Amino acid sequence: MRRILLVAAALAAFTVVGIAAAGKPATVSISAARPAVTYGSSVKLSGTVSNHQAGEHVLVLGRPYGVTTYTEVGAVDTTAKGAWSFMASPLIQTSYEATWNAVMSRAVVVKVRPRIRLALSSRTATRGTFTVEVGGSRSFSGKYVLVQRLTPSGPATVKHVVLGASSSATFTIRVPRHRARVRIVMPSSQAAPGYIAGVSNVWKSS
Repeated sequence: MRRILLVAAALAAFTVVGIAAAGKPATVSISAARPAVTYGSSVKLSGTVSNHQAGEHVLVLGRPYGVTTYTEVGAVDTTAKGAWSFMASPLIQTSYEATWNAVMSRAVVVKVRPRIRLALSSRTATRGTFTVEVGGSRSFSGKYVLVQRLTPSGPATVKHVVLGASSSATFTIRVPRHRARVRIVMPSSQAAPGYIAGVSNVWKSS
């Protein structure tokens, strides 16, 4: 009799656990490896599905800034323990979601910095002529950038430069003969909407 009662109790406990497991809602998670990327770069999105099984099909949806609806940007299958990952290449600030078995994840936002390239065009003993190019999915014509000289006491803005029709400009500034370091900064007020502040490569004198 005691054995029968123990078996019955075990079966009851198993049934309760089974019902609880069956009643637990399905979920899919999503996260971004970095909160922001530079235009032209990629970011890893990853997550897991709640059944922790391999071979589950996950759709990745994206909604770029200024767009009202999500569209599919990729599809992946889960690996061990229900994990999935996808390399996304946002061209402008983009919200991403994952969907699995008709279940939607929360949204994760990846911000984008404009790509800024600084190059020396010509130089004299005391002055340098530079070209700056700003890249993004839209034009930055009419926006300005800050030319900064990097000094031991911190960045010093030496010029405001307005970008032309091709989102580029040429400018001339005084540069020390040795150990000069120059960079370009685009403030968030000029990068927006859809982009955050960006910084160029640093030019260094020989």
